[in-house]
Amino acid sequence: MDRLVSLLGVDSPPRYLIALFTIPVLLFALYHHLLPKPIPGIAYNPSAAKSLLGDVPDMLAEVSQTGEFRVWCAKQVRKLNSPICQIFIKPFSQPWVLLSDFRESRDILTRRHREFDKSSFLSDGMACMGAFHGIYMTDHKFRANRQLIQDLMTSTFLNGHVGPAVYSKGVELMRLFEMKGRLAGGRPFSVKKDFEYASLDCMLEFAFGRNWVDTAVGEQLKVVGGLAEEGLVVPVSVDEPVEFPLGEIVDFLKSVYEAPEIVEKTINAIMPKLQTWWWSQQGWYKKIFEDKEKAMKAQVAIGIKNFQQGKIETGVEHMLMREAARAEKEGREPDFESQVFRDELFGDIVGGHHTTSGAMMWLTKYLTDDPTIQSKLRSVLHSTLSAAHQEGRLFTFEEIRHAKLPYLDAIIEEMLRINAVPVTREAVVDTTVLGCPIKKGTQVFFMSNGPGFLSPSFPVDETKRSDTSRLSKRANDSWDESQDLARFDPERWLVRKRDGTGVTADDVDFDGAAGPQLVFGLGPRTCWGRRLAHMEMKVIIAMLVWTFRLERTPAELSGYGGLEGIARVPKKCYVRLVKL
Repeated sequence: MDRLVSLLGVDSPPRYLIALFTIPVLLFALYHHLLPKPIPGIAYNPSAAKSLLGDVPDMLAEVSQTGEFRVWCAKQVRKLNSPICQIFIKPFSQPWVLLSDFRESRDILTRRHREFDKSSFLSDGMACMGAFHGIYMTDHKFRANRQLIQDLMTSTFLNGHVGPAVYSKGVELMRLFEMKGRLAGGRPFSVKKDFEYASLDCMLEFAFGRNWVDTAVGEQLKVVGGLAEEGLVVPVSVDEPVEFPLGEIVDFLKSVYEAPEIVEKTINAIMPKLQTWWWSQQGWYKKIFEDKEKAMKAQVAIGIKNFQQGKIETGVEHMLMREAARAEKEGREPDFESQVFRDELFGDIVGGHHTTSGAMMWLTKYLTDDPTIQSKLRSVLHSTLSAAHQEGRLFTFEEIRHAKLPYLDAIIEEMLRINAVPVTREAVVDTTVLGCPIKKGTQVFFMSNGPGFLSPSFPVDETKRSDTSRLSKRANDSWDESQDLARFDPERWLVRKRDGTGVTADDVDFDGAAGPQLVFGLGPRTCWGRRLAHMEMKVIIAMLVWTFRLERTPAELSGYGGLEGIARVPKKCYVRLVKL
C-alpha cells in the first residue's frame, strides 16, 4: 500500500488510520465466525443464532426459577413445533439437538448405538467418580466393569441377599414414620430425608451387608425416639409442618451425598475438566474422597478376608469372586486391590441411593394426592396378600416377592414415565437423525417430557426415519394419545383380561412395553440397577400403603416442582399419616 501511495505522489497514511479501519473489520468477521452455526434442516430460535450467547440467557432465566433444564427444553420443542430441534447452550461449540420422538429415540439407543455413545460432557462431569462404569464409552472398560458386577442383578442375589435387607430397612422406616406421625399429632412433616436415608441404607446393605454397621435411618430413630411431646416444638395450626431434628450421619455417608452434587455442578460448568482439577486441589474436595477411600478400602479388605474363607454374600464379595475367576481364565494373579472395586461400588451406591429415593418420594406424592388410586392399591394388596391381612400383620418379604401385583407395577411405571430426565448421547460418527445431518461430536438429548410422552406425538414423515426405525414399528406405537398424557393414570399400563374394573392379577396384566419409556435408558447402556430399584420401590411403597393412610397436605407443602440432577427429585415431599 505504501508503494502505491508513493507512486501516486501522496504521503503514506498514518498507521493508526490503517488500524482504525482494519481492526473493526477483523472484529466484525470474528464476531460472525463465533456466532452459533445452525445445523441445516433442524428448527431453532432465530434470535439465538444472532447472539454469541445463543439460547443461554433465555434458558438461565427459566431454569433459575424452576431448577429444571428439561422443562425449558420441552418448551423449545413445543415452540418450534418440530420433533427435532437445536439449541445453542455451549458458546463457540456445536448446537445440542433435542429429539422428541420415542420411536426414533428407541431405534438410536437400541439399534444405532455404534453411531451414538456416552456423551463426553457427561463423562467429563463425572470424572470425580473414578473407574465407575458409568463414565466410560461403551468400550472394553465399560464391559469389564459390568462383567464384575453382573452377579448383583441376578434373582439369586437380589432375592437371597438384597431383598431381605430392603424389607428390614423398610420396617425401620415405617417405625420412624409411626413415631413421627404420633409426635406430629396429625400435622404434616417432610419425609425427603427419611426416604433418602432408607435408600442409602439399602444400598449399603447391597454392597457390604452386615459388614457395615453405621446406618442412616438408625440414627434418626435414636433422635426421634428421644423426643417427648413436650420437647418438640409443634405448631398451633394442624396445617403447619412439624420440623424434626436430624441425627448425625458418619463422614462416609456424607460423601455419598456430596459426590453427586459435585457431578451435577461439574456437568453444568463451562470447562468441566478445569473445574474438576481446581476443586481437587481444595481441602473440602479432598476430604470427601478421602472419606470415601477410607471406608471403601476397609470394606474391600473385609470382603477379601470373607472371600478367602469361602464366604460370598455381599456385593463386594461377589465382585471379588468374579475377579478371581477372570484372573484364572487370563492366567494371572487376581488384583483385589484394584481401584476399580472401590470406584465401581461407590458409584453404584451413589446412583442407586439418589435415584430410588427420589422415585419413592414421587410415588408418595401421587398416592397422597389421589385417594382413589391409593385406596385401590391398598385393596389390591389386601386381597393379594390375604393371609397377612386376615392375620392383622405386615406381609413378609417372601410373600411380597412372590405376589403378582400388576397395579403396583403400573403405578411405578407411570411415575417413572412422568418424571424421566432426558437420555443424552454423543454422535461418534457423522450420521443423520430424521433425515438431518448430525456431525461427529454433536450432543443429542432424547426428550421424555414433551410430545410423545406428556402430549401427543408430532407427525413424522416415514421416509425421513432410518431403515431400522421404519422396520421396527410395533403395536405399542399406537399408544392411546387421545387421553391427557400429563395426568397420572397407572391403568395405561394394564391389559384387561376380563370384564369389570378390578385390577388384581386375575383381572389385568401389566404391560411394561405398552407406552414410551426412557427413564432407564435403552440398549447396551440400559441402567444396570433397574431390578434393584424396582424391588426397593415395590417393597417399601407397599409397606407404606399397608401401614398408613396418606391424607392430603396443604397446597403450599405440595406441588410437583422438581430438581434435576442424576435423577429428578421433588422439591417438597410432605405427608400427613394416619396409622391403620
